[in-house]
Amino acid sequence: MSFGLILNAIICFAIVLATFAFAVSLQQSKKKQREESVPTLNALIVFWSLVGAFFLFAGLRTLAAYGKFTEVETALYNIGSIPFAFVTVPLVYFIIYIILGDHRVSTGVSTVFLIFGSIYLIALFGFGVIGPFTDEWGSTYDIDSNITINVYLSGLFIVPTSMILGLLLLILLQRIPKRLQNRIAFSLVSISLIFDFMLLDNIAPTGAMQMAARIFIFIGVVLGYFSYFSDSFDKKLEMMDRRLGVSQTELEDFDNEDE
Repeated sequence: MSFGLILNAIICFAIVLATFAFAVSLQQSKKKQREESVPTLNALIVFWSLVGAFFLFAGLRTLAAYGKFTEVETALYNIGSIPFAFVTVPLVYFIIYIILGDHRVSTGVSTVFLIFGSIYLIALFGFGVIGPFTDEWGSTYDIDSNITINVYLSGLFIVPTSMILGLLLLILLQRIPKRLQNRIAFSLVSISLIFDFMLLDNIAPTGAMQMAARIFIFIGVVLGYFSYFSDSFDKKLEMMDRRLGVSQTELEDFDNEDE
């Protein structure tokens, strides 16, 4: 039992480090961005920070399960439910602002999801949870109310997921540079991957499924980082190409052949 729980906690803390590093990188890149890009950057910073906060408490909760501190584990689960409930708020703001470019409308729509998140927490804390159920790979809880689950699924999961898929389709159908299109598309895919597997993480029936979800979330964070900072990644690849003796002309010829 101990090895699986420790490995699960390590994955959680790896997600925490990756998300906080991503948020710090976004904060540092704000100086280089145009003024109209700042609201979306702020939304992304809050989004990644909330994801990191959720997995910080998830990792601590897993360590508490390893030490068999049941009351501490339940308390950490309840605290971790707060960033989990509100992660949709910056996400919705991000999507609406990209589509409309209106700060007031984006704030208004995201406020609706702030209310849904509050209702979810009230229901969760009111009805409580059953558990923990600890196995070799993780520690899980059952939500002791269909109302709580329905509030989350209807108000905080289905609508934001549909928004992500709709925006992704819109980006793919528009005529924009291929590199920019790929950058935005991969960024949305990574956010969708994280958002979907966070739900699975929270309702996973077994520790093995929970840990599998966390592995995919870590992959999503890494994908999101490289999709957003693809320019710096491309520069590193170009430096590697020069060291290998591949000229820029050869690279351009190769790109033209692909087209």
